[in-house]
Amino acid sequence: MLFVVDHCNYFLGILLSALIAIWLRQIILPPSDFPKSIPTIPFYVCFLPIIFNWDQKSIYEKHFREKVEKYGAVKVYFASRWNILVTKPEYVKTVISHNDIFEKSGNQEKIPHAVIAEYLGDNLISAGNENWAKYRSLTEDSIRFPDMSPLEKNVELLLQEISNSLPANKTMRVNEIFQKYTLSCVGDCIIGSDLRTPLNGVSIQERINYLKNQIFKPLFMNFTFLDKLPIPSRIRARNAVREFKKLFFDKILADKTVENSNKLGPSLADGFEKKIITKQQFQDNAMIAMVAGHENPQILLTTVIYLLSKHPSIQDKLRCLLNQNTNYSENPFLDAIVYEALRLLPPIAQLINRVTRQRVFLGKDLVIPKGVYIGNNSLFTQRDEKYWKDADEFRPQRWGTTKEEINKRFRLAQSNCTLTAFHGRKRSCLGQLFALAEVKIAVVAIVKVYKLSLDPTWIERFTPSGPLVPVNLSVHFEEVQTHAELD
Repeated sequence: MLFVVDHCNYFLGILLSALIAIWLRQIILPPSDFPKSIPTIPFYVCFLPIIFNWDQKSIYEKHFREKVEKYGAVKVYFASRWNILVTKPEYVKTVISHNDIFEKSGNQEKIPHAVIAEYLGDNLISAGNENWAKYRSLTEDSIRFPDMSPLEKNVELLLQEISNSLPANKTMRVNEIFQKYTLSCVGDCIIGSDLRTPLNGVSIQERINYLKNQIFKPLFMNFTFLDKLPIPSRIRARNAVREFKKLFFDKILADKTVENSNKLGPSLADGFEKKIITKQQFQDNAMIAMVAGHENPQILLTTVIYLLSKHPSIQDKLRCLLNQNTNYSENPFLDAIVYEALRLLPPIAQLINRVTRQRVFLGKDLVIPKGVYIGNNSLFTQRDEKYWKDADEFRPQRWGTTKEEINKRFRLAQSNCTLTAFHGRKRSCLGQLFALAEVKIAVVAIVKVYKLSLDPTWIERFTPSGPLVPVNLSVHFEEVQTHAELD
């Protein structure tokens, strides 16, 4: 009898070990039907930002750059699965041009159990083709043709905020001040709600920043299955998401008036009342409009100020030109600066939000099975020396000198997919023009008043995952008049 029990335990042990080995193989190595002609980014790279606090640029340089520049695509582990990341413009163009084959599939389908999926849900940016058409019909006009009139007032408030917040040494962190500005802009110009007012005693900005700190942790971004576990911090984050979405939903309904009926919030409310969309879809699309609508311009503005602070000669040239003409729409050098910032440090570098709906050839020899998630990384493409000379350098002059030449090169780079930020062919960002405008207006206002330089004590570092932005950027602001007097 003991002999039988021992043998049963022995075989159970072997079976359990085999199951564990199979499970580990599925995590550590990509599926066997993934293309063999492209390299695999080692699984352990997921742990580098967690253990060593590496930022996205460091990981790119050490583990991605050589491979993506040689092959144009890699296999990478992210969000609890193996994915294919394409960087070669030819591949990117194919992916974003064939929406039926490479269909958008956001976190609500890919990782429905994750906190980030509950945060943004099924929305205009990540929805599949059928729902996307419905969401676009309700939101397109308010995003593409926003009310620009509040921008002037919001820029004045931004300058007041900078002036009132500056300490004696005239050096401070700028991320949250810029966030307050872009939140106000998207609320006033697009959504139709004042996003400065608190929700249940807590500011919208505080709520967003708490959730971002919880969601964009590398551990939970890479291993989203952990959100299935009763981890107290994740439970608190999920509850905070639900509370925020409900309060924001109620606010949009309360703020709806005849005067703002053409804005996104009231348009979504009308769609909900007419049963075109559900309450959940209303909440999801309101959230993505608010989050993406303020975050992308906030990051781009922060990046432009970082680069101008780092390159004083470019800053001085811009200021000199602004003294001749302060109209942001008539300054080609400003256009070139913003486009170059977008190229060098794209706000949302990596997007893996498409899934193959059938087995497909990408290029001549890259066979991708059905059901594989595929995405692109704008940082990788836009730093590739094959497409951009001196790709790691901040060179606004690469775009040209006249407004026509600069904008033509920008459109061509997007069309060729050598610049993929904001771009997605049919699924391109509807708010691109608005985001660029609010960034340019703010840059003009700041550079006219202040001479900027990096805080010498600030440690240059970028985010480890999620949006790509300088962490806690600290800038020295010196009034232009004061600087001239000292000279």
